[in-house]
Amino acid sequence: MKLLDLHLGEPLHRGALSLFPVWNGAAVASRGYDLRTSDLDVSERAGSAVVGELVVTNAGKRPALLLEGELLEGGQQHRVCSRSVLIDAGSSLVLDVSCVEQGRWSGAARHHRGGRRAPTSVRAVRDQSAVWAEVNRYEQRYDRSDTHSLLDATRRAQEAANALLAGVRPLPHQCGVLVGISGQPLLLEVFDSPRTLASAWQALLSSVALDAVGAAPVATPGRRARRFVGRLESVSVVEQPAGAATGVRGASPYAHLGGLLWRDRAVHAVAVNRRHELVAA
Repeated sequence: MKLLDLHLGEPLHRGALSLFPVWNGAAVASRGYDLRTSDLDVSERAGSAVVGELVVTNAGKRPALLLEGELLEGGQQHRVCSRSVLIDAGSSLVLDVSCVEQGRWSGAARHHRGGRRAPTSVRAVRDQSAVWAEVNRYEQRYDRSDTHSLLDATRRAQEAANALLAGVRPLPHQCGVLVGISGQPLLLEVFDSPRTLASAWQALLSSVALDAVGAAPVATPGRRARRFVGRLESVSVVEQPAGAATGVRGASPYAHLGGLLWRDRAVHAVAVNRRHELVAA
C-alpha cells in the first residue's frame, strides 16, 4: 500500500515463532479515533438475526476502530469481524462477520468484546463453510467443543501460546509486526500509530502464537520477510466503504492484502502469505 513506509527490524525467535518489529515512516502523533473503548455496542440485527451480519453502534464522541479478526462473544453465536471498520461518533453500521460457533443459535442479543482475535488461518478465509472447516481443525488439534466454538476449542491451548510470548513487548515507536512461523512469513499487520499497536499487541500475538504451539522450531530468515513485504507493492486493490473510512482489499499469487484508509493515511494494513502451509492447506 502506497500510504505505508515500512521498515523491518531484527527478529525475535521463540520456538516456531519469529517476530519482526515494523516501523511505519508515515506514523502519526495524534490518531483521532479510539480502539479500546466501552462506547461500542455490538448486537444481533433487530427482528431477525443474520449469521453474517451484526449491528455496531458507537455511542462515544470520537470515531472507533474495530479490527479484522476480533472475536465477538455471545449473541446467538460467537462471530469474528471480517474486515476493519471505523465507526463514526454517534452512528451505527452493519458489520460483516463470520460465525465461529456452528453448533449454537440461541442466547442473548448483545455481544461482548472479550479482547481476543482469531488465528490467521481463520481470518484468511471468507466463505462460511471454510471458516467452520478451520474451526474444526482447531478442535481436532486442541480441544473438542460441544457447540463447535473456536473460543472454547483454543482456550486451554492459549496458555501454552502465551508462554511463548512471555516478556515480549513492542519496541519504542514500533507500529507493526511481521510474524513468521516455521521458517516462512505468515502475517504482516501494521497500524498508523504505536499506541494502536500497543493496544492490539496482546490479542494479536496471542492469536498467532496458537499456530506456533508444537510447530517445528524453525526460524524465519530476514530475507524471506523482506521479500514478502517487497511483493506487496505490486498488489492491486479495490476500495469499498468501511464506515467513516475506506476499506481496500486485493490479492496476488503471494498474498491477501487488506487495509483501512482515513484522512489520507493507512490506519490499518494486513497482509497474509497465501503460500504458507497454515493458509494454503
